[in-house]
Amino acid sequence: MKKKRWRLLAAVLTLAMVMGMAAGCSGKGESEKKTADSGKKGDDPKAFTIGFPWQTSSTDPTFVSIENNVRAAVEAAGGEIVVVESDLSADDLINNVSDLISRGVDGIIMMPASDSMLATANQMCSDAGVYFGTMFRTINDEEIKKEVYDSEYYAGGCNEEDEEAAYNIVKNMAGQGVGNLCVINIAKGDTSSDLRDKGVEKGVKETGINLLNTTYGIAAQTDMTKTIESYIAAYPELDGILLAGTYCDAALPTIEKALSDHGMAGKVKVGRIDFDFTMGEYLKNDTFHVAYGGQQQIDPLLSTVILVNRVIGTPIVEDKPFNLITNYLELTSSEEADEYLKYFLGKNAVFTPEEIKDTMIKYYDDSINEDTFKEIVKNFTVADVAARHEGMED
Repeated sequence: MKKKRWRLLAAVLTLAMVMGMAAGCSGKGESEKKTADSGKKGDDPKAFTIGFPWQTSSTDPTFVSIENNVRAAVEAAGGEIVVVESDLSADDLINNVSDLISRGVDGIIMMPASDSMLATANQMCSDAGVYFGTMFRTINDEEIKKEVYDSEYYAGGCNEEDEEAAYNIVKNMAGQGVGNLCVINIAKGDTSSDLRDKGVEKGVKETGINLLNTTYGIAAQTDMTKTIESYIAAYPELDGILLAGTYCDAALPTIEKALSDHGMAGKVKVGRIDFDFTMGEYLKNDTFHVAYGGQQQIDPLLSTVILVNRVIGTPIVEDKPFNLITNYLELTSSEEADEYLKYFLGKNAVFTPEEIKDTMIKYYDDSINEDTFKEIVKNFTVADVAARHEGMED
Protein backbone atom coordinates (compact mmCIF):
# COMPACT_ATOMS: atom_id res chain seq x y z
CA MET A 1 0.00 0.00 0.00
CA LYS A 2 2.88 2.35 0.90
CA LYS A 3 4.58 1.65 -2.42
CA LYS A 4 1.40 2.40 -4.31
CA ARG A 5 1.02 5.74 -2.50
CA TRP A 6 4.65 6.69 -3.39
CA ARG A 7 4.11 5.66 -7.01
CA LEU A 8 0.95 7.76 -7.19
CA LEU A 9 2.74 10.76 -5.65
CA ALA A 10 5.66 10.38 -8.06
CA ALA A 11 3.28 10.26 -11.00
CA VAL A 12 1.49 13.40 -9.81
CA LEU A 13 4.82 15.25 -9.32
CA THR A 14 6.05 14.17 -12.77
CA LEU A 15 2.83 15.33 -14.38
CA ALA A 16 3.09 18.67 -12.58
CA MET A 17 6.69 19.13 -13.78
CA VAL A 18 5.75 18.34 -17.37
CA MET A 19 2.84 20.78 -17.26
CA GLY A 20 5.07 23.43 -15.68
CA MET A 21 7.71 23.01 -18.38
CA ALA A 22 5.06 23.20 -21.07
CA ALA A 23 3.63 26.35 -19.54
CA GLY A 24 7.12 27.82 -19.26
CA CYS A 25 7.91 27.09 -22.91
CA SER A 26 4.59 28.52 -23.98
CA GLY A 27 5.17 31.67 -21.96
CA LYS A 28 8.65 32.19 -23.43
CA GLY A 29 7.35 31.79 -26.96
CA GLU A 30 4.63 34.39 -26.42
CA SER A 31 7.14 36.75 -24.83
CA GLU A 32 9.58 36.47 -27.72
CA LYS A 33 6.83 36.94 -30.28
CA LYS A 34 5.60 40.02 -28.42
CA THR A 35 9.11 41.49 -28.36
CA ALA A 36 9.57 40.89 -32.09
CA ASP A 37 6.20 42.44 -32.88
CA SER A 38 6.82 45.48 -30.72
CA GLY A 39 10.23 45.92 -32.32
CA LYS A 40 8.65 46.15 -35.74
CA LYS A 41 5.87 48.47 -34.67
CA GLY A 42 7.46 50.78 -32.12
CA ASP A 43 11.09 50.26 -31.19
CA ASP A 44 14.01 51.36 -33.33
CA PRO A 45 16.58 48.91 -34.71
CA LYS A 46 19.85 48.36 -32.88
CA ALA A 47 22.09 51.43 -32.76
CA PHE A 48 24.01 52.07 -35.99
CA THR A 49 26.18 54.76 -37.55
CA ILE A 50 26.41 55.97 -41.15
CA GLY A 51 29.50 57.81 -42.36
CA PHE A 52 29.15 60.62 -44.87
CA PRO A 53 32.12 62.32 -46.60
CA TRP A 54 30.90 65.73 -47.73
CA GLN A 55 32.03 69.29 -48.46
CA THR A 56 30.75 70.64 -45.17
CA SER A 57 32.87 73.78 -45.49
CA SER A 58 30.61 74.98 -48.31
CA THR A 59 27.97 77.48 -47.23
CA ASP A 60 26.00 76.99 -50.44
CA PRO A 61 22.41 76.18 -49.36
CA THR A 62 22.29 73.27 -51.82
CA PHE A 63 25.30 71.60 -50.21
CA VAL A 64 23.81 72.22 -46.77
CA SER A 65 20.46 70.76 -47.88
CA ILE A 66 22.15 67.61 -49.16
CA GLU A 67 23.61 66.97 -45.71
CA ASN A 68 20.21 67.71 -44.13
CA ASN A 69 18.53 65.10 -46.34
CA VAL A 70 21.15 62.45 -45.59
CA ARG A 71 20.81 63.18 -41.89
CA ALA A 72 17.01 62.86 -42.00
CA ALA A 73 17.30 59.44 -43.67
CA VAL A 74 19.70 58.15 -41.01
CA GLU A 75 17.80 59.55 -38.04
CA ALA A 76 14.48 58.20 -39.35
CA ALA A 77 15.55 54.73 -38.18
CA GLY A 78 17.25 55.92 -35.00
CA GLY A 79 20.77 55.97 -36.44
CA GLU A 80 23.64 58.41 -35.99
CA ILE A 81 25.42 60.20 -38.84
CA VAL A 82 29.19 60.76 -38.84
CA VAL A 83 30.09 63.54 -41.28
CA VAL A 84 33.69 64.14 -42.39
CA GLU A 85 34.98 67.04 -44.48
CA SER A 86 35.85 66.15 -48.08
CA ASP A 87 36.77 68.08 -51.21
CA LEU A 88 34.95 65.29 -53.12
CA SER A 89 38.01 64.42 -55.20
CA ALA A 90 38.85 60.76 -55.79
CA ASP A 91 41.97 60.83 -53.58
CA ASP A 92 40.24 62.61 -50.72
CA LEU A 93 37.24 60.28 -50.84
CA ILE A 94 39.52 57.25 -50.52
CA ASN A 95 41.07 58.84 -47.42
CA ASN A 96 37.58 59.62 -46.10
CA VAL A 97 36.49 56.00 -46.51
CA SER A 98 39.60 54.79 -44.67
CA ASP A 99 38.96 57.28 -41.86
CA LEU A 100 35.31 56.31 -41.48
CA ILE A 101 36.11 52.60 -41.44
CA SER A 102 38.65 53.23 -38.66
CA ARG A 103 35.90 54.99 -36.69
CA GLY A 104 33.80 51.83 -36.78
CA VAL A 105 30.82 53.03 -38.82
CA ASP A 106 28.30 50.45 -40.01
CA GLY A 107 27.76 52.03 -43.43
CA ILE A 108 29.11 54.76 -45.70
CA ILE A 109 27.15 56.85 -48.19
CA MET A 110 29.22 58.68 -50.80
CA MET A 111 29.23 60.45 -54.14
CA PRO A 112 32.00 58.64 -56.03
CA ALA A 113 34.23 60.91 -58.10
CA SER A 114 35.09 58.19 -60.60
CA ASP A 115 34.58 54.52 -61.35
CA SER A 116 38.18 53.68 -60.42
CA MET A 117 37.98 55.22 -56.94
CA LEU A 118 34.72 53.38 -56.34
CA ALA A 119 36.46 50.09 -57.11
CA THR A 120 39.04 50.94 -54.41
CA ALA A 121 36.35 51.96 -51.92
CA ASN A 122 34.48 48.73 -52.64
CA GLN A 123 37.55 46.67 -51.79
CA MET A 124 38.15 48.64 -48.58
CA CYS A 125 34.56 48.32 -47.41
CA SER A 126 34.35 44.63 -48.31
CA ASP A 127 37.56 43.85 -46.42
CA ALA A 128 36.25 45.74 -43.38
CA GLY A 129 32.72 44.34 -43.56
CA VAL A 130 31.19 47.83 -43.90
CA TYR A 131 28.14 48.42 -46.09
CA PHE A 132 28.24 51.31 -48.55
CA GLY A 133 25.94 53.09 -50.96
CA THR A 134 26.30 55.66 -53.70
CA MET A 135 24.41 58.79 -54.63
CA PHE A 136 24.22 60.90 -57.80
CA ARG A 137 26.37 58.53 -59.85
CA THR A 138 26.10 55.45 -62.02
CA ILE A 139 29.01 53.17 -62.98
CA ASN A 140 30.06 53.30 -66.63
CA ASP A 141 32.94 50.80 -66.55
CA GLU A 142 31.26 47.41 -66.96
CA GLU A 143 34.05 45.47 -65.27
CA ILE A 144 34.01 47.72 -62.20
CA LYS A 145 30.21 47.71 -62.21
CA LYS A 146 30.11 43.90 -62.05
CA GLU A 147 32.72 43.87 -59.29
CA VAL A 148 30.79 46.40 -57.18
CA TYR A 149 27.36 44.88 -57.84
CA ASP A 150 28.66 41.44 -56.88
CA SER A 151 29.84 42.71 -53.50
CA GLU A 152 27.63 41.69 -50.58
CA TYR A 153 28.43 45.05 -48.98
CA TYR A 154 27.18 47.30 -51.78
CA ALA A 155 23.62 48.34 -50.89
CA GLY A 156 22.95 50.33 -54.08
CA GLY A 157 21.81 53.93 -54.43
CA CYS A 158 20.37 56.49 -56.80
CA ASN A 159 21.49 58.20 -59.95
CA GLU A 160 19.89 60.39 -62.59
CA GLU A 161 19.77 60.20 -66.36
CA ASP A 162 22.48 62.86 -66.76
CA GLU A 163 22.82 62.33 -70.48
CA GLU A 164 19.08 62.71 -71.02
CA ALA A 165 18.91 65.85 -68.83
CA ALA A 166 21.70 67.56 -70.77
CA TYR A 167 20.10 66.57 -74.06
CA ASN A 168 16.72 67.95 -72.98
CA ILE A 169 18.04 71.26 -71.70
CA VAL A 170 19.99 71.85 -74.93
CA LYS A 171 16.79 71.23 -76.88
CA ASN A 172 14.95 73.64 -74.59
CA MET A 173 17.54 76.34 -75.15
CA ALA A 174 17.45 75.76 -78.92
CA GLY A 175 13.70 76.28 -78.72
CA GLN A 176 14.37 79.64 -77.08
CA GLY A 177 16.48 80.68 -80.07
CA VAL A 178 20.01 79.74 -78.98
CA GLY A 179 22.25 79.03 -81.96
CA ASN A 180 25.77 79.48 -80.53
CA LEU A 181 26.46 77.85 -77.19
CA CYS A 182 29.26 77.71 -74.63
CA VAL A 183 29.19 75.03 -71.92
CA ILE A 184 30.73 74.87 -68.44
CA ASN A 185 30.99 71.45 -66.80
CA ILE A 186 32.52 69.55 -63.89
CA ALA A 187 36.03 68.14 -64.42
CA LYS A 188 36.46 65.59 -67.18
CA GLY A 189 36.54 62.03 -65.91
CA ASP A 190 33.74 62.64 -63.42
CA THR A 191 31.00 60.13 -64.22
CA SER A 192 28.25 62.72 -64.23
CA SER A 193 30.27 65.23 -66.23
CA ASP A 194 31.07 62.71 -68.97
CA LEU A 195 27.41 61.71 -69.32
CA ARG A 196 26.29 65.34 -69.49
CA ASP A 197 28.88 65.93 -72.21
CA LYS A 198 27.31 63.12 -74.21
CA GLY A 199 23.87 64.65 -73.78
CA VAL A 200 25.08 68.06 -74.90
CA GLU A 201 26.76 66.49 -77.93
CA LYS A 202 23.55 64.69 -78.85
CA GLY A 203 21.48 67.85 -78.33
CA VAL A 204 23.64 70.15 -80.45
CA LYS A 205 23.83 67.56 -83.21
CA GLU A 206 20.06 67.19 -83.33
CA THR A 207 19.23 70.90 -83.06
CA GLY A 208 22.04 72.29 -85.19
CA ILE A 209 23.39 74.51 -82.40
CA ASN A 210 27.01 75.53 -82.83
CA LEU A 211 28.98 74.38 -79.76
CA LEU A 212 31.65 77.07 -79.40
CA ASN A 213 33.52 75.92 -76.31
CA THR A 214 33.37 73.67 -73.24
CA THR A 215 35.29 74.57 -70.07
CA TYR A 216 35.84 72.09 -67.24
CA GLY A 217 36.54 72.07 -63.52
CA ILE A 218 36.01 75.71 -62.54
CA ALA A 219 36.19 75.90 -58.74
CA ALA A 220 36.69 79.62 -57.97
CA GLN A 221 34.45 82.59 -58.72
CA THR A 222 37.40 84.54 -60.18
CA ASP A 223 37.98 81.75 -62.70
CA MET A 224 34.27 81.68 -63.55
CA THR A 225 34.35 85.44 -64.25
CA LYS A 226 37.45 85.11 -66.44
CA THR A 227 35.84 82.27 -68.39
CA ILE A 228 32.68 84.25 -69.15
CA GLU A 229 34.70 87.30 -70.13
CA SER A 230 36.84 85.18 -72.44
CA TYR A 231 33.68 83.81 -74.09
CA ILE A 232 32.34 87.33 -74.67
CA ALA A 233 35.66 88.46 -76.15
CA ALA A 234 36.23 85.41 -78.34
CA TYR A 235 32.70 84.75 -79.60
CA PRO A 236 30.70 87.83 -80.62
CA GLU A 237 28.02 85.44 -81.93
CA LEU A 238 27.53 83.91 -78.45
CA ASP A 239 23.85 83.74 -77.51
CA GLY A 240 23.73 80.87 -75.00
CA ILE A 241 25.61 79.62 -71.93
CA LEU A 242 24.82 76.27 -70.33
CA LEU A 243 26.13 75.63 -66.85
CA ALA A 244 26.07 71.84 -67.15
CA GLY A 245 27.74 71.35 -63.78
CA THR A 246 30.08 73.01 -61.30
CA TYR A 247 31.30 72.94 -57.70
CA CYS A 248 31.98 76.69 -57.79
CA ASP A 249 30.05 78.60 -55.11
CA ALA A 250 27.64 81.29 -56.36
CA ALA A 251 28.26 80.17 -59.95
CA LEU A 252 25.05 81.59 -61.40
CA PRO A 253 25.36 85.05 -59.78
CA THR A 254 28.97 85.18 -60.98
CA ILE A 255 27.93 84.41 -64.56
CA GLU A 256 25.07 86.91 -64.39
CA LYS A 257 27.34 89.67 -63.08
CA ALA A 258 29.95 89.08 -65.78
CA LEU A 259 27.26 89.24 -68.48
CA SER A 260 25.73 92.37 -66.90
CA ASP A 261 29.10 94.12 -66.66
CA HIS A 262 29.49 93.69 -70.42
CA GLY A 263 25.93 94.64 -71.33
CA MET A 264 25.02 91.04 -72.24
CA ALA A 265 22.55 90.16 -69.46
CA GLY A 266 19.32 88.99 -71.04
CA LYS A 267 20.87 88.94 -74.51
CA VAL A 268 22.59 85.63 -73.79
CA LYS A 269 20.22 82.81 -72.80
CA VAL A 270 21.48 81.09 -69.65
CA GLY A 271 20.51 77.60 -68.49
CA ARG A 272 21.88 75.27 -65.86
CA ILE A 273 21.67 71.72 -64.61
CA ASP A 274 21.31 71.55 -60.80
CA PHE A 275 18.98 74.05 -59.16
CA ASP A 276 20.44 76.75 -56.92
CA PHE A 277 19.09 79.31 -54.49
CA THR A 278 19.53 82.38 -56.73
CA MET A 279 17.42 81.28 -59.71
CA GLY A 280 14.22 83.13 -58.81
CA GLU A 281 15.72 86.61 -59.00
CA TYR A 282 17.17 86.06 -62.46
CA LEU A 283 14.11 84.25 -63.80
CA LYS A 284 12.05 87.26 -62.68
CA ASN A 285 14.45 89.61 -64.49
CA ASP A 286 14.44 87.38 -67.60
CA THR A 287 18.22 87.06 -67.56
CA PHE A 288 18.10 83.36 -66.63
CA HIS A 289 15.86 81.02 -68.54
CA VAL A 290 15.74 77.31 -67.61
CA ALA A 291 17.09 74.85 -65.04
CA TYR A 292 16.97 71.10 -64.58
CA GLY A 293 17.41 69.87 -61.02
CA GLY A 294 15.64 68.94 -57.82
CA GLN A 295 17.60 65.71 -57.69
CA GLN A 296 20.07 67.26 -55.24
CA GLN A 297 17.70 66.56 -52.37
CA ILE A 298 15.70 63.45 -53.30
CA ASP A 299 18.71 61.48 -54.56
CA PRO A 300 20.87 61.62 -51.39
CA LEU A 301 17.82 61.04 -49.21
CA LEU A 302 16.68 57.91 -51.05
CA SER A 303 20.26 56.67 -51.53
CA THR A 304 20.80 56.86 -47.78
CA VAL A 305 17.44 55.20 -47.08
CA ILE A 306 18.49 52.29 -49.29
CA LEU A 307 21.75 51.95 -47.34
CA VAL A 308 20.03 52.27 -43.95
CA ASN A 309 17.58 49.50 -44.84
CA ARG A 310 20.49 47.21 -45.71
CA VAL A 311 22.48 48.09 -42.57
CA ILE A 312 19.58 47.37 -40.20
CA GLY A 313 18.87 44.03 -41.86
CA THR A 314 15.76 44.80 -43.92
CA PRO A 315 17.08 45.34 -47.47
CA ILE A 316 14.61 46.60 -50.07
CA VAL A 317 15.57 43.65 -52.27
CA GLU A 318 17.33 40.47 -51.18
CA ASP A 319 20.74 39.27 -52.35
CA LYS A 320 21.51 42.18 -54.69
CA PRO A 321 21.88 45.97 -54.61
CA PHE A 322 18.86 48.18 -55.15
CA ASN A 323 19.54 50.93 -57.67
CA LEU A 324 16.97 53.59 -58.39
CA ILE A 325 16.79 56.32 -61.05
CA THR A 326 15.46 59.64 -59.77
CA ASN A 327 14.08 62.38 -62.01
CA TYR A 328 15.28 65.81 -63.00
CA LEU A 329 12.59 68.44 -62.61
CA GLU A 330 12.32 71.30 -65.11
CA LEU A 331 12.00 74.80 -63.69
CA THR A 332 11.28 77.88 -65.80
CA SER A 333 9.35 80.34 -63.59
CA SER A 334 10.21 82.54 -60.62
CA GLU A 335 7.16 81.17 -58.76
CA GLU A 336 8.52 77.61 -59.00
CA ALA A 337 11.95 78.89 -57.97
CA ASP A 338 10.46 80.56 -54.88
CA GLU A 339 8.78 77.31 -53.83
CA TYR A 340 12.02 75.42 -54.39
CA LEU A 341 13.90 77.91 -52.24
CA LYS A 342 11.29 77.69 -49.50
CA TYR A 343 10.69 73.96 -49.33
CA PHE A 344 13.88 72.35 -50.67
CA LEU A 345 16.54 74.61 -49.17
CA GLY A 346 14.93 75.32 -45.81
CA LYS A 347 15.61 73.59 -42.51
CA ASN A 348 13.55 70.50 -43.41
CA ALA A 349 14.47 67.63 -45.70
CA VAL A 350 12.14 66.97 -48.65
CA PHE A 351 10.79 64.09 -46.56
CA THR A 352 10.84 64.51 -42.78
CA PRO A 353 12.26 61.72 -40.58
CA GLU A 354 8.68 60.86 -39.59
CA GLU A 355 7.60 60.57 -43.24
CA ILE A 356 10.67 58.47 -44.04
CA LYS A 357 10.04 56.15 -41.08
CA ASP A 358 6.39 55.65 -42.03
CA THR A 359 6.86 55.11 -45.77
CA MET A 360 10.44 54.02 -46.54
CA ILE A 361 11.95 51.97 -43.69
CA LYS A 362 11.11 48.32 -44.18
CA TYR A 363 11.87 47.49 -40.54
CA TYR A 364 8.65 49.25 -39.58
CA ASP A 365 6.55 48.08 -42.56
CA ASP A 366 7.57 44.90 -44.35
CA SER A 367 5.25 45.63 -47.30
CA ILE A 368 7.75 48.25 -48.53
CA ASN A 369 9.45 47.13 -51.77
CA GLU A 370 10.94 48.36 -55.05
CA ASP A 371 7.60 49.59 -56.31
CA THR A 372 7.20 51.74 -53.20
CA PHE A 373 10.27 53.73 -54.16
CA LYS A 374 9.41 53.95 -57.84
CA GLU A 375 6.06 55.46 -56.85
CA ILE A 376 7.79 57.96 -54.56
CA VAL A 377 10.04 59.08 -57.42
CA LYS A 378 7.12 59.25 -59.85
CA ASN A 379 5.15 61.56 -57.54
CA PHE A 380 8.07 63.77 -56.50
CA THR A 381 7.77 67.40 -57.64
CA VAL A 382 8.32 70.86 -56.22
CA ALA A 383 4.54 71.14 -55.79
CA ASP A 384 4.43 67.78 -53.97
CA VAL A 385 6.97 68.89 -51.36
CA ALA A 386 5.25 72.27 -50.98
CA ALA A 387 1.87 70.60 -50.38
CA ARG A 388 3.22 68.14 -47.80
CA HIS A 389 5.26 70.71 -45.89
CA GLU A 390 3.13 73.83 -46.07
CA GLY A 391 3.52 75.71 -42.80
CA MET A 392 6.50 73.62 -41.66
CA GLU A 393 9.05 76.14 -42.94
CA ASP A 394 8.27 78.58 -40.12
